[in-house]
Amino acid sequence: MKKFLLWGGGLLVVLVVVGVIAGPWVYKHWIAGEPDKALSLPSSTQAASVGLDGTWTIGAGPSEADTRTQAGYRVDETLRGQKITVNGRTTKVTGQSTVASGKLESATIDVDVASITSPESQRDNRFRGSSIMDTGRYPTATWKLDAPVDLSSVPESGAAVPIAVNGTMTIKGQARQISTTLNVQRSGSTLIAQGSVPVTWTDYGVTPPSLGFVEVQPTGTVEFLVNLTKS
Repeated sequence: MKKFLLWGGGLLVVLVVVGVIAGPWVYKHWIAGEPDKALSLPSSTQAASVGLDGTWTIGAGPSEADTRTQAGYRVDETLRGQKITVNGRTTKVTGQSTVASGKLESATIDVDVASITSPESQRDNRFRGSSIMDTGRYPTATWKLDAPVDLSSVPESGAAVPIAVNGTMTIKGQARQISTTLNVQRSGSTLIAQGSVPVTWTDYGVTPPSLGFVEVQPTGTVEFLVNLTKS
C-alpha cells in the first residue's frame, strides 16, 4: 500500500509537471488553433477593364478564402510566458467609395463585429459579450476617410501601390483618428484595397480580458481586405 501511494504520488507530480509544460502547446494547437495568414492583395491580377472614376461598392469578391472581402482582428495572448497569436474574421463587410478626377473623395468600410469568429467558440462568445465588444449595443465597427487622396498612381496593369490615408475608425462607439497605408490595386473590373491598423484596445473602451492562465495583450491589429466594383 505504501509503495502504491508513493507511485501514485509520483505519477500525480509527473502529470502536474507535464500539464504545466504541455499546457501552452495543447492550448495553441488544440484550442486556440493556428492563426490565419495576414491579409494581402492577390498575387494574380489582370489589367484594369474599367475607368477609375466613379462610385465603387464593396462586394464579396472572389470565392477563395485568401482573397475574398473580409475583416477582423489579430492579437497576442500569453499563456505561462508563451506567446500565442490568435485572430478572428468576418466576411460581412460593406461600404462605398467615390473617385473623381483620380482622387478618392470619400470612403467607408463597415464591419459586422457581431459576426466575427475564430477557431474557438468560447473566445468568440467572450468577444461578443458586454465586457469586451458588447456587440448587442455596438454591432458595427466603421472606418471613414477623413481627407481626399490621390489614386492616379495606381496603374491599370494590376500592380499594387501603397497609399497613405487619414481616417476615423469607430469601435464600440469610440471614434479615433488614425493614419495608415492602404495597398491598392486594379484588376479587371475590381478595385482592391488591403490594410491593417495597430490598435490599443483601451483607446476604444475595450479592456483586454485576463483569464488567469491566459492574458490578452493590450495592443493588437485590425485588418481588412475589400473588393469593390462600380455601382
